[in-house]
Amino acid sequence: MPNVGLVLSGGFAKGAYQVGVLKALNNYFSPDQITCISASSIGVLNAYAFVQNRLDYAEEIWRNQKFEGINAFIQAYIRSSYLSDAISYLAKKHTPFPSQLYTSLINVTQRKLNYVNLKDISPEQIENYLQASISLPVLSKIPEISGNKLCDGAPVDNIPIQPLMKHPLDYAIVVHFDTSNYIFENKYFDSKIIKINFMDSSIIRDSLAFDKDSISYMIKTGYEESMTMFDLYFKNGVDDVEYILSKIRFINDMRGKQSFRLTGDIVVRNMNKALKRIIRAKI
Repeated sequence: MPNVGLVLSGGFAKGAYQVGVLKALNNYFSPDQITCISASSIGVLNAYAFVQNRLDYAEEIWRNQKFEGINAFIQAYIRSSYLSDAISYLAKKHTPFPSQLYTSLINVTQRKLNYVNLKDISPEQIENYLQASISLPVLSKIPEISGNKLCDGAPVDNIPIQPLMKHPLDYAIVVHFDTSNYIFENKYFDSKIIKINFMDSSIIRDSLAFDKDSISYMIKTGYEESMTMFDLYFKNGVDDVEYILSKIRFINDMRGKQSFRLTGDIVVRNMNKALKRIIRAKI
């Protein structure tokens, strides 16, 4: 079995696409066959449900979310009630998992970005870290864990590639929402990434679209589009690494203009921006 990585970015309601992607991924891999997962914001909840074999519950969570407009969504965040009950329920049924599962978190106390491996966190603390993963600076209450205030790392690193680079992966799957066609970190590492990118020019509107029809559409689209890609990449099975890498190179060549995305540069720049917002909000 190859060493496979997975990255799930943040994206508010666009995380419903990820449920569809993970359902498709389950047709090829069981959660314990994914070596390393790194996620940000809402992607952390989807990733955690995946490694807990609870995708059915994750889908139920998404389909039951009902916010009548953007204002209702923001108010739920401010009250720190957004997804809290669902997180508590998931965490109470926690079971150990073999995959490395990193979440990007802003350490407000130490003014830096942390990549925390949830595999190393005690069952008693899992819920706290999951709550921190969706706690947005300025909009919601910031949890304090072991003397440090921790919150959603998405404003600093929304596509947390960095933890994967510590592991000898044969290839990785990166799911993100961006209009940019990235080369991640360097051409060698980028040549091992299966990119699933749900581009949309109406990012803000669709990211906050929690009505029943839009959620159903995103889950269905996430499943169908990723199955089309997985059928291409895994035509000879998930073990044929040489074939998979050849398809990655082919697709990359077909994508056209690409821009480099260097995590370190992004983290430094966005950390400064995030801290300024947090300080202004007097968190």
